[in-house]
Amino acid sequence: MRYTILLQLTLPLLLIVLSSLPGHAHKVRIFAWEESGIINTEVKFSGGRPAKNAQISVTSIRDMKELLTGITDSNGMFSFPIPDTAKKNHYNLEISVNSGDGHKNSWLLNAADYLKITENTHQQQPAPSSPPSSPTSLQAAQQAPPEQQKSTLVVVDQEQLSQIIESALDKKLGPIKRSLAEQQEKKPSLQDIFGGIGYILGLAGIAAYFKSQKKR
Repeated sequence: MRYTILLQLTLPLLLIVLSSLPGHAHKVRIFAWEESGIINTEVKFSGGRPAKNAQISVTSIRDMKELLTGITDSNGMFSFPIPDTAKKNHYNLEISVNSGDGHKNSWLLNAADYLKITENTHQQQPAPSSPPSSPTSLQAAQQAPPEQQKSTLVVVDQEQLSQIIESALDKKLGPIKRSLAEQQEKKPSLQDIFGGIGYILGLAGIAAYFKSQKKR
């Protein structure tokens, strides 16, 4: 009787564990980050193998409108410029992947994450040049008194230096953004959590069964 009860308790738990293992073994992972106005998307399977030729879809969360589609390359990468409509309307983007065989996943990229550098760069761009009749900033600096020439040229140099630094920082931050996105994606899913619980309970049931057998 006791053996039958333990068997009835253990088998469902083992089924839970076994059902969770295949999904975990073939789970497709996706993460995305912005770099210099380009959104990079990387898709891998749980073992780290790149998911090549996987279908990518970029959708606006606000109205669920599909903005673009694409396919990952041999390295599991798919990159695309930030859509103009997304920049204009500050869309939060859902980047979905379908690697085939029912393996799907998605990544949420908030507008604040991909518009920071783009907007800052836009704000730092110099104003349109004046008509030929109007002197340029450099000409104005040359025509100004010596005391004003020095301060004006310093301002121009600072603006150029700021743009150079911004561009260099953007290139250096790209790998860091990728690493942070990958770490964020590695959070355990509900399937992983329930699979772990089922695995522990299944082992506990098996241990209880063998313990009861020894007492006989």
